Amino acid sequence: MIHIAPRRAGVGLTAGVLAATLIASGVATAAPRTDSVPACMMHPLPLPAGGSLAWDAMFVDPAGRFTVGTGRRATDQGQEALLLRWDGPRVTVLTRSPGLLVAVNRHGVLIGDNSTGSGNRPWRYRDGVVEWLPLPQNGIGGYVTAINSRGDIVGAGGLLEEPVTLLWPVDRPGTVEVIEPAGIPVAILDDGTIVGEVPGEEDRSSHDAGVRGAGGRQVAPPPVAWVRRPDGRVDRLTAPGAVKSTVRSARGNWAVGQVAGTADGEYRQMVRWDLRTGVATPVRPGLESMTDVNAAGSLLAGPVVDHLDHLVPLRNATSDPVTRIATGAIADNGLVVGIAAGPEVSFPVRWSGC
Repeated sequence: MIHIAPRRAGVGLTAGVLAATLIASGVATAAPRTDSVPACMMHPLPLPAGGSLAWDAMFVDPAGRFTVGTGRRATDQGQEALLLRWDGPRVTVLTRSPGLLVAVNRHGVLIGDNSTGSGNRPWRYRDGVVEWLPLPQNGIGGYVTAINSRGDIVGAGGLLEEPVTLLWPVDRPGTVEVIEPAGIPVAILDDGTIVGEVPGEEDRSSHDAGVRGAGGRQVAPPPVAWVRRPDGRVDRLTAPGAVKSTVRSARGNWAVGQVAGTADGEYRQMVRWDLRTGVATPVRPGLESMTDVNAAGSLLAGPVVDHLDHLVPLRNATSDPVTRIATGAIADNGLVVGIAAGPEVSFPVRWSGC
């Protein structure tokens, strides 16, 4: 039995299932603008009475209206996990948290998953109610990874001995579909385009622990980033000279990820893909992280936002009493959300107009 854990550990099938449809893309470079731009400022978000913040990721919907996260509140039975939603600066306790929070769409629908004794269970919160999402027959659990504005949800799960890509279509309630290619989807766009990856893993065509090459060395196919078009066509997301690729986030016409020139080499090049053409543009040197991307192609990279032609730092990111931050997501209007922490406290924050 395979334990499937997207966002926690890579899973997927071999890259061979994509060979007939993958299309290599090119690389383009662009000179960044160097003139100074106004920086965005950090603003704390309130917490509910008696509540504290859990050190989990914060999320924002693409329109920048709803910020969501998880919190805790002391009760007679101990600490109670809460789902929290901010509509602008106003915070609401939605319900007890059913598990890990993963995403929110522009209508305030939340998705996540929860580990149980019989496997992982995905859930959706909408209209004030938590619903458990269906799983494939004979499956071994499932995880959600993204939701679009329509309410379509994607994730990964297990069917028999192989992991699969799952789709929960909003127009067919109570159903789940197994779709190709296998792997981990990281985003589903409003037109139904899905972006994901097939992580490198031992070749499942062998009944042995792995397929061994010369000298007894195990041979594992390299990770493959992909985009699945609404008509079902699958294109590879790569770059000239790249042997493997991985994707972190996607929205609008953009996806961001990393490529490497050798199968066993480190990911040293971050790239931004134009999903309309498949062309990869190297992200400017010096950035050390990759958190999220919005529909304008603006990359949230830790304490800075990398626009296509200039950088914007997140102000007050590490000034007293804040000693560290964890940025979570960026909306299409430039709103950034995250968590700030000091020696004795952590609290939700946002940066507007970044």
